[in-house]
Amino acid sequence: MRSMDRNLQYDGKVFLYSSGMPDDLIERSKLKLVEIGVSDEDILVITAPEGVPEGSIMVTIWPHYLSVAKVRKVREGSIYAPQLFNIDLL
Repeated sequence: MRSMDRNLQYDGKVFLYSSGMPDDLIERSKLKLVEIGVSDEDILVITAPEGVPEGSIMVTIWPHYLSVAKVRKVREGSIYAPQLFNIDLL
């Protein structure tokens, strides 16, 4: 099953992690998340992986894809978030 064939299941906010990506890539990433069922109001863009609660969805922006992960543990500033799937941005 391709990642775009499913809706993203989440509660609360979806954290979109951008480590210095350009604004147009951030906007394109937000549009892709809306395409898979995330409400625009639920997307929170962050520039550092801090303050993300356990159980949340965190999406990391890469130049050509989004990496969707679920935060399992947060400990002393480190986040353990196994990847669920990727979304192509091309």
